Amino acid sequence: MQARWKHTLGRSRHIVSRGAGLVVAVTMALAAYAGQPALGPIPVVVGNVVEQTVTTDIDVVGTVEPRLATTLSAEIAGLTQRFDLREGDFVQQGKTVVVQLKATDLELSAAEAEGELVRAREQVRKLKHGLRPEEIDEKRAEVQEKKTWLEKYAKDLERARSLLTREMVSMSDSNLAESTYLAAKAQYERAVQSLRVAELGFRQEDIAAAEADVQRLQAKVQRLRDDVQKTVIRSPVSGFITQRYTEVGQWIERGGKVADIVDLSAVLVRVPVHEKDISRVRVGDEAVVLFDAFPNRSFTGRVKHIVPQADPASRTFPAKIEVPNTPDSALKAGMFARVT
Repeated sequence: MQARWKHTLGRSRHIVSRGAGLVVAVTMALAAYAGQPALGPIPVVVGNVVEQTVTTDIDVVGTVEPRLATTLSAEIAGLTQRFDLREGDFVQQGKTVVVQLKATDLELSAAEAEGELVRAREQVRKLKHGLRPEEIDEKRAEVQEKKTWLEKYAKDLERARSLLTREMVSMSDSNLAESTYLAAKAQYERAVQSLRVAELGFRQEDIAAAEADVQRLQAKVQRLRDDVQKTVIRSPVSGFITQRYTEVGQWIERGGKVADIVDLSAVLVRVPVHEKDISRVRVGDEAVVLFDAFPNRSFTGRVKHIVPQADPASRTFPAKIEVPNTPDSALKAGMFARVT
């Protein structure tokens, strides 16, 4: 692309004479030397002094770039479930869904974590406020039931030992009766301890541990919910898709590329400015840019950026001219243009 803009220098007082120039009358000594009579004074005509503004043109060649170019990436790993857009399709910022990753497993994990969180919160409530009367009654009934079974197994053990001494049962039968009794005893003791805690209340460290568990589960649920939302990948800018990096059924790693998107609401004309001209270029200067694709139309832009580092090979400074695009985004990245 060629770009050319007119830069108006600061007003300098250039003295310009209109009409005839100033003629100085002189007497030619050579004429006298040649024996000719000296000439008389020559008439002098003086013009008016005027102040004018001098303008200079800078012609440069460059390339059209998009206002913004971005590569859309996946925030989480997943299987591409939908990707309906193609190169050249327009997307809206925050609205257009570019890619949908499979979310089934994440949704199930989130539901399980939410169930755990509900139970953990209920446990904190119980620790802080104690069990309801009916829940305490249930624990008392459980203790009574465990006690009844323990008494039964104690009698069975006593009978088995008695029979063993008379060799009426085997040693294995006696051992089985003892194991059953010990298991029933352990269950009874646990039930008694649970009832005691329910009646007397819980220790502060138990409450603190339960509250920490709630916080852990809250963080887990929030993370899983966020991951579910991240399976829907939306465009961060309004623009056009220029490259696809995945297809339906393809696995994407976290941070993997999804698509390239360019914003063409305005374009930037990148031009090299020679070092002899750079002092006359200012950010905000108006530029007239003509594109070969539109020979009968001119576009107006303004200098947006000037890079203060020259190319060591060409001794030119990159400058970017921002040109508003047409409603149908007629100006494309990579176009050439020239100035007339």
